[in-house]
Amino acid sequence: MEQYCVLGRLGEGAHGVVFKAKHVETGEIVALKKVALRRLEDGIPKQALREIKALQEVEDSQYVVQLKAVFPHGAGFVLAFEFMLSDLAEVVRHAERPLAQAQVKSYLQMLLKGVAFCHASNIVHRDLKPANLLISASGQLKIADFGLARVFSSDGSRLYTHQVATRWYRAPELLYGARQYDQGVDLWAVGCIMGELLNGSPLFPGENDIEQLCCVHRILGTPSPQVWPEITELPDYNKISFKDRAPVPLEEVLPDASAQALDLLGQFLLYPPRQRIPASQVE
Repeated sequence: MEQYCVLGRLGEGAHGVVFKAKHVETGEIVALKKVALRRLEDGIPKQALREIKALQEVEDSQYVVQLKAVFPHGAGFVLAFEFMLSDLAEVVRHAERPLAQAQVKSYLQMLLKGVAFCHASNIVHRDLKPANLLISASGQLKIADFGLARVFSSDGSRLYTHQVATRWYRAPELLYGARQYDQGVDLWAVGCIMGELLNGSPLFPGENDIEQLCCVHRILGTPSPQVWPEITELPDYNKISFKDRAPVPLEEVLPDASAQALDLLGQFLLYPPRQRIPASQVE
């Protein structure tokens, strides 16, 4: 840590506090994330380092925040990232009204390139949300905070925790307790982020997991085994029953959005994870 001079606290990410700091010799401004091992459950220390190393090893993406260094510190370790000025949550919060279509399109294109890059590298982020999408001084969007990320196993044999992703962006399969899931959880989150950009506020602002499902059902309708056959196999499917709701057309939910934007949004916000459009296929 002695090579850095801490300038102030930026906030808290998954598994660590983030500080703004300056490299003593080069003068470069960075974001330092301190990770204390004692706070990590689920055997994450090795995992976190492994996933971080995966990000270092895969070819650099201009849409993923750059990890500059990893070094031990006290009972944990510190990650040094490139410093970014703001995040998408702040951009949405400070906008006078919902962002212009051109802005939404620009941010979404950068997000999709970053997500496609991660998925091509077999990395599932699992916590995509506006606060984890950092914005540079020049307006470049980059995906950050891989504290919950996992290298994805395509054989479907690994079990994962369903308690990932901030609730408003958590895919329905996670809300129903799924322990086996894939990149679809990130694609659902992309849809939630897109909807929030178009709306100026979150589409599904649930206060707990049950209320979260209700928020989703209010817009997309109550899922049935006919629409989503795999739902009956999810651990929490039979634990609670919801009254039947019909889906609301997205043009009624977001009357100012273009038909093209709503069409794409509808391809992310689908109940069956495998039917959600992959990030790499969005034109």
